[in-house]
Amino acid sequence: VLAVREAVRAENGHQVGTVGYMKAEPGAVNVVPGRAEFPVELRDLDAAKINRMWEHIQVKFKQIDKEENVVTLCTSVDDTEPAPTDPALQAVIRDAAKSLGLTTMDLPSEAGQDSQQIAKIAPIAMIFVPSTDGISHSPKEFTSWQDVANGAEVLYRVILLLDDRLNRN
Repeated sequence: VLAVREAVRAENGHQVGTVGYMKAEPGAVNVVPGRAEFPVELRDLDAAKINRMWEHIQVKFKQIDKEENVVTLCTSVDDTEPAPTDPALQAVIRDAAKSLGLTTMDLPSEAGQDSQQIAKIAPIAMIFVPSTDGISHSPKEFTSWQDVANGAEVLYRVILLLDDRLNRN
């Protein structure tokens, strides 16, 4: 876990690394585990940076293996490329939000989203709505119903704007 933290902090930017859980076997408090499993997810908009962080972690694991006389086996379960959003679609979303009197800000989404799969075949963009205290992907996440309604209205207006542009072409 510390190797993941170290790899993420070694890079400049807003990259993220998470360890979703740790599972140690046999799982008894008084027994040194013979096996531990923990998924690592590295996220950034730059695939090269993700690769550098992964390599950093691998080097650290090899060092730990040598020092502790253990064996670390790492397998990649998801090699989905980062998917930048389409600037033209982002502009349409901004226009739709502003037409409702809403303020906007651009947020990079580094999480593994369905949009990463869609980006393989079409341009993508995302509409985010505010969450209390900016907390997201957590049981503590909360979004007011008014913000949910605003997000739905922005989506509706985006569809109308895109339809209008298609009809003009």
